[in-house]
Amino acid sequence: MNAPILTGAHLGILAVSLTGFFALALATERYSEHLLGYLPAPRWRLLARIFGWLLLSLSLAWAIAVLDIGVGVTLWLGWLSIAALAWVFIFPKWPWQPPVRHKPTRLPKPNQESVQPISESRVQRWIASGLFVTTIAGFSIALARTESQPLKNPGALQASIGPWRFTLAEAYQSPPEVMEMDVPMKQYRLRFCDTCDNEIRQAYLKVHKPRSAYATGMGFTGQRWERRVEIPLPSTTQAGSELWLTVVGKDGQVHQRAWRIEQVSPSTVAWFDERRRAHAQH
Repeated sequence: MNAPILTGAHLGILAVSLTGFFALALATERYSEHLLGYLPAPRWRLLARIFGWLLLSLSLAWAIAVLDIGVGVTLWLGWLSIAALAWVFIFPKWPWQPPVRHKPTRLPKPNQESVQPISESRVQRWIASGLFVTTIAGFSIALARTESQPLKNPGALQASIGPWRFTLAEAYQSPPEVMEMDVPMKQYRLRFCDTCDNEIRQAYLKVHKPRSAYATGMGFTGQRWERRVEIPLPSTTQAGSELWLTVVGKDGQVHQRAWRIEQVSPSTVAWFDERRRAHAQH
């Protein structure tokens, strides 16, 4: 999913959360009179409560639909916190304010020096402002570091193997990670369609055509809806190298397909080309 769509989704989740908290505030006697200038009827407050919870549920469903359940719930909680803190600052500036309650002045005790107290409201505003800014800064940093789901990227490979549809993509759009013995490794994600996933026993991935049924590469692991694997990349990998996917069905049928690796992982091809140029110069 590209950046503009993700940005619009994040802003939409925040807007729906703000509206949901507004509706929940209208459902209370104290804040409804504060926001509207009068106390609405009980049935209207009940409707506002139902509408508020529906909006918060909608924002949660939106986050999960865009970012999947793991990242979606986490970011939804972050936007929820920011929306709640935003209302903390909006309430004091609202046009209709509740009447100020005057507290009786306490006389100082005899033989006790009068000390000018620090305004509690001012201290509370400074603390709330600090928390609000810190929350937004921390959440923005975490949001910037969160990579979009690889299987939803426009460059993900969508194809079929045998009777099954699937999506295949590299986990990170970055160069391979060089492990011990100078072996480059690359992570990939795989997701089959919901209806055909139960028909699949195992899936394997490797560079270059498998030589036998026992050398089909590394097996995918993890949840069925997002399988993952990390495979070694031969030093001879180039744009024309083939990435082979082997899928074994529960009926025993074996299906294989191959794609040029540059279709799935162009960053890997560019990394190998640069590495070969560097070695040639030396």
